[in-house]
Amino acid sequence: MKHSKLSKKNVIKSLQSCCAVVAAGFFISAVYPDAVLAGNDNPKIDYGLTAGFSSMSINNTHFGLGQLGVNTFPPSYGATDIARSEGYFAPSANLLWKTSDSGTIYGGLRAVGSITRGDGDSWGLTNGEHYSLGSNPPYVIGENMSYLNLDKAFLGWKSGNNISFLDQDGLDISVGKQNFQLGDGMVLTDGNDEASPHKGIYWLDPRTAWNNSAIVRLKSLPYQLELFYLQSNTYIKDENPIEDIYKDNIVGGNFELVDKKLGKVGVSYFKVASSNNHERDGLSVTGIHGRGNPVSTLQNLELAGEVDFQKNNNSYINRDAVAWFAEAKYFMPSLPWYPTLGYRYSSFSGDKASTTNKNEGWDYLYNGSTERGFGYWYQGIVVGTYETRLTNLDTHFVNLTLIPPVKGSWMKIFYYNYQFNEPSTAQLFTNLPVSSSKFASEWDLILGYSPTQKVDYMLIYGNAKPAQGGIDRVFGLGDKNSTMLQFTMLYHL
Repeated sequence: MKHSKLSKKNVIKSLQSCCAVVAAGFFISAVYPDAVLAGNDNPKIDYGLTAGFSSMSINNTHFGLGQLGVNTFPPSYGATDIARSEGYFAPSANLLWKTSDSGTIYGGLRAVGSITRGDGDSWGLTNGEHYSLGSNPPYVIGENMSYLNLDKAFLGWKSGNNISFLDQDGLDISVGKQNFQLGDGMVLTDGNDEASPHKGIYWLDPRTAWNNSAIVRLKSLPYQLELFYLQSNTYIKDENPIEDIYKDNIVGGNFELVDKKLGKVGVSYFKVASSNNHERDGLSVTGIHGRGNPVSTLQNLELAGEVDFQKNNNSYINRDAVAWFAEAKYFMPSLPWYPTLGYRYSSFSGDKASTTNKNEGWDYLYNGSTERGFGYWYQGIVVGTYETRLTNLDTHFVNLTLIPPVKGSWMKIFYYNYQFNEPSTAQLFTNLPVSSSKFASEWDLILGYSPTQKVDYMLIYGNAKPAQGGIDRVFGLGDKNSTMLQFTMLYHL
């Protein structure tokens, strides 16, 4: 059985998917060459392209413990200093078709090809070669760290002015492979986990669409409602069956009260109706979220917050967990370099010691990159990206954004202070106690340059220092500062 390379069948499928992005646009244009509405071509086909490249090096990964799970069986600790490069190329086509009754049919296709070379990430999930667990003898997976697939393929309809008691386009129905974000993105935003030996890309994260979905949106301001079915994107079964465990089918709804000036608040509920992960099967999540400018005399002050409760009680787990955050940001345009200063406190519960019959550890589900930028839900360029996920973690986050007097330039400075929510189960792999709730601290610097609207360049530096709890977490073997230096280029057309 081959696990290190794409099969010929899947390569052909991927190439066909990529060609479909271009072919669909030409086909529709050929069928309706003369259709016109309000002086514009109808249907309208827009073609796009996004691409990215990033090269990075990490010193003292896992605070000097080293890279995990690489080239050993059972896993032990690899090199402490690692480096890699990632890249992706993603052509797309979008359809907008005005119908005679003022409704709109829309759709989109997007293919993504990605590649990673070098040492992979700190966990060894995207390493060029490492050994699988769960087989005897172990087999090598991930030698060919490249992947090509159809990321998005969706079709939708908006109602226009056809429904009198709804706003313009107040009914919006869409199905297929598409993006969906719930609220602020703390729980549901990225339906495609690419950190695997098969998909082979970690930081750039170009694929975020859900594998399958059906979304209904209703809007009659100040009210709007979302009903959704989402299926997470899974690994290809015939390439690496032992990793095909995260196929979740999610159903839920989100109701929001919206004010164009003050912002919005909402309540949501969803349930994992079925899952290959037995501990996630049946999980329900209830939440309240909000973001806006509620203080009329301080229009430059933005406030946000969210709280979510997880419940599950099946034969595998009795989960009872909570996560929440509160945030304030203030824009000061009268000061030099137009600073925006922000603070956020977030908390993701950890499992208590075995004195309870519940698992209080937060299941981080499908958080990921959002439009709010780097370091937002990953909680740190070093720690949040390469050391831990959003569970058993409390974080103080201070951030400053500046616009220097050089056209197209910008700068971000981040500071994080991390603590364990529940130190009694904080040790890595063993769920044993650590001597202190203090995990680590980190500061990051991002220098950005965007000479046009089509390209962004970033130089990123991160420095994380373990506290006593963080040293205990890795069995006392990691007590050094972990640093990262990274260059990234993004292109979008």
